[in-house]
Amino acid sequence: MGRVTIGDVARRARVSPAAVSAAFNDPAQLSKTTVSRILATALRLGYAPNPHARALLSRRVGVLGVLFPQAVSTVFANPFFSAFLEGVGEITDERAVGLLTVSPAHGSLARAIAAAPVDGFVIVGLDEAHDEVAPLRRRGVPFVIVDGDSEVASSVNVDDEAGAYQAARFLLGQGHGDVLVLGFHMPPADLHQPRGVAGRRLAGYRRAFAEANVPLAEDSVVRTPVSLNGGDEALEKVLSRGRRPSALLAVSDIMALGAMRAARRNGLRVPEDLAVIGFDDIPLATASHPTLSTVHQPIREKGRVATRLLLRELDDSGPREQIVLPTELVLRETTSTGKAPLRREKGGSYRGRRTLTRAAAG
Repeated sequence: MGRVTIGDVARRARVSPAAVSAAFNDPAQLSKTTVSRILATALRLGYAPNPHARALLSRRVGVLGVLFPQAVSTVFANPFFSAFLEGVGEITDERAVGLLTVSPAHGSLARAIAAAPVDGFVIVGLDEAHDEVAPLRRRGVPFVIVDGDSEVASSVNVDDEAGAYQAARFLLGQGHGDVLVLGFHMPPADLHQPRGVAGRRLAGYRRAFAEANVPLAEDSVVRTPVSLNGGDEALEKVLSRGRRPSALLAVSDIMALGAMRAARRNGLRVPEDLAVIGFDDIPLATASHPTLSTVHQPIREKGRVATRLLLRELDDSGPREQIVLPTELVLRETTSTGKAPLRREKGGSYRGRRTLTRAAAG
């Protein structure tokens, strides 16, 4: 028997081909009895709608893309992204939408974007004005920015500056004068004026140092890849030069955990010899030994919110929004000598949701 067609199902179910199409694409148009009869007939005959034909008719492929500027291997080496994708997946599962992760193809982000069969993008870690993001708006491809700056597109960020400020203020308040900061590795052109997440977290650290009248020298800010090895190698290099900081701030938990590995290898006790505070609150933060003090951000919620915003834009059912989620300082064993109870300190809150109507947004 050849390929089963929509006409075969229509004849067997005693309905029109249009009714078969409606049963799969818009069942609310038909009675429940009719839908059940059509679907049962299709199952019996082994019929499935042609996804390419459906996409041409609806101008949708039923898939959302999550765009990362890093290589796939780098993305999945950081547990932050797993937690973020978990939040995205909760919403795509709920809406029966597919999910595709998109990373640079042969070093080109533009090539990866052009080849991705998706209806829109959740873009992580890039600004709206980025050279390879801006063309999406001109082409009418919906997108939401996560962990990046945006003036027109919807975006989801956390209060990075407030969280970093709380972390640095706590360590300085404990009397630490020699504090090492592990920051994001970035292109040389961005070193003097870091933007986005990197800029906001560094600004929070610097504000706390300035308020405490403690200098934060340039050689106290070490920029390194966001990975276990990145944090490990960064602290190892500092220690090899004979410096022994009493505390360390890292812009990501995975870097902080790598630095703790280097500290142990060099005979430094955490927190007795080196207090450590990370940023993110990934699941490994509570599984490490000692458990990691960190700035909590709602990673899964960030993924959920971004995906809802993108789906809403695809449905043309609401204004664009720039949303800032709260952060919270969580103190665990890497900053405790056992004499003080662990505690949580609020480091930010929902900041005014700024909405742009589609007319105002252009």
